[in-house]
Amino acid sequence: MRTLAGLPSIIDRYLIREIGLTLLATVLVLLAMVLSHRLAGYLSKAANGLLARDSIFLLIGLQATHFTVILIPLAFLLSVMLSLGRLYRDHEMTALAACGYGPLSIYRAVFLLAVPVAAVTAALSLSLVPLTMELQFEALARARKEAEVSMFTPGAFREVLQGRHVVYIGALGEHELRNIFVQTREPDGDLSITTGESGHQEIDGDGIRHIVLDHGHRYRGTPGRGDYEMLRFERATVRVDTAPPRQEWKHRETLPTRQLLGSAEPDHVAEFQMRLNSPIQVLVIALWAPLVARAKPREGRYGRIVAAVLIYAINFNLIGVGESWLSHGRVGPALGLWWVHGLFVLLGVGLLLRHYARGRGLRRLRRPAISRADAV
Repeated sequence: MRTLAGLPSIIDRYLIREIGLTLLATVLVLLAMVLSHRLAGYLSKAANGLLARDSIFLLIGLQATHFTVILIPLAFLLSVMLSLGRLYRDHEMTALAACGYGPLSIYRAVFLLAVPVAAVTAALSLSLVPLTMELQFEALARARKEAEVSMFTPGAFREVLQGRHVVYIGALGEHELRNIFVQTREPDGDLSITTGESGHQEIDGDGIRHIVLDHGHRYRGTPGRGDYEMLRFERATVRVDTAPPRQEWKHRETLPTRQLLGSAEPDHVAEFQMRLNSPIQVLVIALWAPLVARAKPREGRYGRIVAAVLIYAINFNLIGVGESWLSHGRVGPALGLWWVHGLFVLLGVGLLLRHYARGRGLRRLRRPAISRADAV
């Protein structure tokens, strides 16, 4: 099974192709699922007037690279489990073992694929993702700004703040609203109606949107009773939006990698190590996943896949804990996230040693049986 100059053998290329095609399909399926969820969220925001409809697919496209980097380790794990698991169940691995293609040879094929996958993931994570994140934040801010004008449709009633307000705009100019009507259900059960000849929208420092009404009236009272209060005003403000979620990680996620390298701030160190997380995970998964995938011919199809996904989930959560500790300065850069990767490297080494220890034990049991057979 060897080739000249250490080139991949035919079996190496066969395994690389099997795992590689499964990896590509898995990434596409997982990415489609994640982006579909994001698309549903953006459509909901657009329907509520919080986001400009024209920007939705631009935002989805900009997020594709970011989510691809996050999903590649999980997709690589699933592709190894599915491809090697099928070969074990179909007895193909037994035939390969009879030809001298053992576990180390399987590792060689897996790592021949894992190394370029990790390199591509690192290039995306270190170079392209910060750029797309910066473009994404700019597009999101622009989409919210455009939505300020498109939130209300002239001549139509619109509920805001989960039905607390019903807003009607008679005419909508470029920077001005005309003939404004706002019905509000107060916390004490009263109903208030605020009208204004003109007005405009504005967003305060917390990102909360308001309608500012000029030259209008406000009526408040209990439905069914005639003792309404009436107030005339020159200017009034009605809140029509909740505060948008704060982009806590915007600054560090958009920083160039070279800037993170020269910084000692815990946030920047955490961001840099998180950018290295996905490519390192691919290499670590290549160490332990082939042994977890060793399924017996009559073993269930999904049992080992579930076990592998649980191991990955533990890894994912530990990375989150390590990132939190690192960004808050509880651990130093030397420990950082490396302790998590080290734990799973030890897992892979332990599985490999256990495999070879079991193999030697089986050979010792077979030798006396063979000797007795020869004696007979």
